Amino acid sequence: MVEREGQLHDEENISASGLSPLRSSLYRTLWIASLFLYIGAAMYDVGASWLMTSLAPNPLFVSLITTATTLPIFLFALPSGTLSDIFDRRSILLITCAYMFTISTLLGMLTLVGVTTPTVLLMLTFALGAGMTMIRTPIIPIMSGLVSSSELPAALTLSAVAGNIGRVVGSAVGGFIVAAFAPWAVFFLNSASFLAMIIVLSRLPRNSHIHKQSSLPPENIIRAIRAQIRYVRYSQPAHVLIVRAGLFTLCSSALLSLLPLLAKNELRLDSTGFGLLLGSFATGAIIGGIVILPKLRPNISVESLITGSIGLLAMVIFATGYTRDFAILCIIMGLGGVAYITILSKFYTIGMKSAPKWIGARVLAVYLLVLNGGLAVGSVIWGIIANSFGIPVTLSIASLALGVTIIARKRYSTTLLDDLDFTPASDHWSLPTELSVDPPQNDSQALITIDYKIDPKLSDEFEQSVRELGRILKSEGMAYWELYQDTTDIGHYIEIRIADTWTDHMRQHERVTKNVQVMEDKIRALLKDGPQPIVSHYVGKSVHK
Repeated sequence: MVEREGQLHDEENISASGLSPLRSSLYRTLWIASLFLYIGAAMYDVGASWLMTSLAPNPLFVSLITTATTLPIFLFALPSGTLSDIFDRRSILLITCAYMFTISTLLGMLTLVGVTTPTVLLMLTFALGAGMTMIRTPIIPIMSGLVSSSELPAALTLSAVAGNIGRVVGSAVGGFIVAAFAPWAVFFLNSASFLAMIIVLSRLPRNSHIHKQSSLPPENIIRAIRAQIRYVRYSQPAHVLIVRAGLFTLCSSALLSLLPLLAKNELRLDSTGFGLLLGSFATGAIIGGIVILPKLRPNISVESLITGSIGLLAMVIFATGYTRDFAILCIIMGLGGVAYITILSKFYTIGMKSAPKWIGARVLAVYLLVLNGGLAVGSVIWGIIANSFGIPVTLSIASLALGVTIIARKRYSTTLLDDLDFTPASDHWSLPTELSVDPPQNDSQALITIDYKIDPKLSDEFEQSVRELGRILKSEGMAYWELYQDTTDIGHYIEIRIADTWTDHMRQHERVTKNVQVMEDKIRALLKDGPQPIVSHYVGKSVHK
């Protein structure tokens, strides 16, 4: 009995500390492998930058290492999300890790024998950056799919924590190894991290998607990208995520981008002191993600957590510009880490839970693109301002700008997403019992018409409800939607829905969510005293040459 009570107490402690997802052996193993992957990436950044200072001691070439690492995010983030939603994510990761292992090993061998040139280093760094982009998008949905829905916020937070641990540990260890041996050593260790990930992935079950497997053929890549664009254009959750995350990363980027100059020019610190400041920030992020956030999450709403954390981070950015006591500054940076990880994990959760699972990786890819794009653009903006007004003033401006972003909650509040339900309702729509043609063999568009007869007194309420339904349908993949009113009968409406192909329409039958069902039930409630709508299906018969 005492032993059982002790086990329950241990489980409660694990849950309270935000470590509950680690009880899953598959999640735990994959999390550890991803941690080593992030450590290897940070070690590589140190080694590549140091090697470039020897090959081409030119500030332009050294800065191009960062460009070669980040540019692939802008080029490949969106395609990686599309591929991750269409194909088996485990297979994508296996192929990408094998590719990364080959590139990193090749660079290690070339560097070891002394034939690496600046051009070769930049090309292979770009190639590794492209591979890392292809890894980041599918790995988070895979890890999230290994835990229960109640543990999803903790799992996403742990993923962000792994990135912070990897960045700090990898940078420190990478610097030590480069000093003790040479850059080629960290390139080979980076290769080992990909090999470890391959071993772990090979033990995962095949088709480890978080979404239900379909009997239909995979999506056409071009149409899948169109669906991604439509979702971003019409989805209310996407607008909340993009606007709030974009404003946050644009303003908060001033802290970490100006920290090296602040440490060297204002505080007169050496590399060790700078490393301790970064370490304090990362330590705060780790403690915040594992200990503090799990205690706050059950008692405080998502919007309140985001708003409070933005306010705290704004104060941290302001205080950083004027604090000269090193010990106090480390504490301030630690608080900044707590706020930063809270905001990031909340945005991750919004991105994963506020979209249908079939398009989840594509939404996550958009979020990663916004996050990294805001960081890159913001760093340039704050650097230009700092050149003109100095670092303390720039950090003051950035803190004020970050604080002002809180007003975005009035129009883009996360509470707008509370009533949304992306649970599939695949049995909600029905097809005609008998089909006179064979639509699955036809690549022409599918047209669905819904004929309504309503009481003219309900026209305004009806139109408002149907338009909201149309917005949801377009965000969930409908290629075209419009509502038409009869010019001779104001109570007569026809709703038009068009899918790119009949197969795409069948796919929509599988993917239709509770959001659509709720809206259609609301519309039918308006028609309870009149004739029910007539639904008709058509297949395009355009002449093909």
